[in-house]
Amino acid sequence: MQKFDDVLSFISQSFLKKDEQLEMQRTIGEASLIDIDIVKKTERTIRRVGIITIAREYTSIVEDRPDQQLLRWTVGKRAALDDNQQTFDWLHKGWILKEVRFKRDGKSVERIHYRMGYLLYVYLTNRQRDEHRDSINQFTQYQSNVAPKMEQIKYLHDERLHQLKGVASFLSDSLQWGLNDLDEQYIFPTNWSVSKRINALNFLLAFLMISSNKEIFDWKEIGAHYYPGIGGSKVFDAYKVEFLNFLETLGGHSLETLGMISGGQITSIYFAGELEGNWSSYRAGPVHALTSISVSQDHYSTRATTLWLVENRAVLTRISAESHFLQETNSLIICVDGHLRSAHKHFIRQLLLNSPIEQTIFWSDYDEAGLQIAGEMFQSLMGHAVRHKWICPDHSIISNWSEYQYNMESLLQYSKSEQEIVLGEAKDWRRWIYH
Repeated sequence: MQKFDDVLSFISQSFLKKDEQLEMQRTIGEASLIDIDIVKKTERTIRRVGIITIAREYTSIVEDRPDQQLLRWTVGKRAALDDNQQTFDWLHKGWILKEVRFKRDGKSVERIHYRMGYLLYVYLTNRQRDEHRDSINQFTQYQSNVAPKMEQIKYLHDERLHQLKGVASFLSDSLQWGLNDLDEQYIFPTNWSVSKRINALNFLLAFLMISSNKEIFDWKEIGAHYYPGIGGSKVFDAYKVEFLNFLETLGGHSLETLGMISGGQITSIYFAGELEGNWSSYRAGPVHALTSISVSQDHYSTRATTLWLVENRAVLTRISAESHFLQETNSLIICVDGHLRSAHKHFIRQLLLNSPIEQTIFWSDYDEAGLQIAGEMFQSLMGHAVRHKWICPDHSIISNWSEYQYNMESLLQYSKSEQEIVLGEAKDWRRWIYH
């Protein structure tokens, strides 16, 4: 049997306030529950302020698993539960305890709550310890696995490996991490557990290996190539979208560029203006669409000197519908459709490298997300010597990112709006171009 002193110590440290202590005044016969008074002692008074009701007996080894509803309880949680059979069972087994607090008269009930019991505390503490030990073992196994595989890959010097150098560098750095370093890596989404982060590292290594050895491959081949056994092809399926997005963010290239041509997802890129590719040609006027696959396998250029990057499709369709505007202003407009994907970034880089673009006009919504998207669009042009312009809600032009960011952050304190509200007319658009 678990020492009862440990239970009392847990209650005292977790639930009692200043100057409070426990006094075991009564037991309920041979019943399974015990009432313990909470008394507050000062130099002048002793006052009963509450009662704790707990299970009488506790096993030394917690073998049972608590109900799912209890797994998210914390020491600080106060729960109002119905007095039904389930509540009694939890109380009887030691998963929870009952706390009654009195008013100043020491008799009238002020509130009744149920709180974490000692057995639940022990169970969750043990589980956390086991998970930490499992994470250490999982991370150690990953590091012992990645070292020899990275040694093999580093001798490959083809274009594909060059595109994946950011991923390779990240994996090389991970060999020097401890478990705390893994938990502190800002590039991972903050809600990812340590185990999920380790799975993501294994996925990056699996992708790096197959992309370095195969020209094209399917999503299922990534896991099957890395875990050669039954079920290997499905090992990353639960986190498919998240891991692919993470890879694109880290690597900076579209998945199609890196060889994964059949992942079940195709990104559309909507645009208007003159565009030339090896296998396609588009004239200025109506809205057209490319796909992430065509962008990765073709090489595009434009004769446009002004590149518009807009957040919303409505802006794209309205400007493209203006008769002869694109031809007369030598403009190409790309809609990023919300946040930029790697396909958008790859397409933009192609145009900047292959075309006589002189300026880029950024136009996004005037809200927090729009400001973030404006920053993403600006980042996609870093390293290219073109003039930048941001369109403000009052139709003015700002040509410095820091100034635009400051103005928008000030604006967002009291108002928000969408691009379409301040769409303007062709005369406004021309003025922005020639500003």
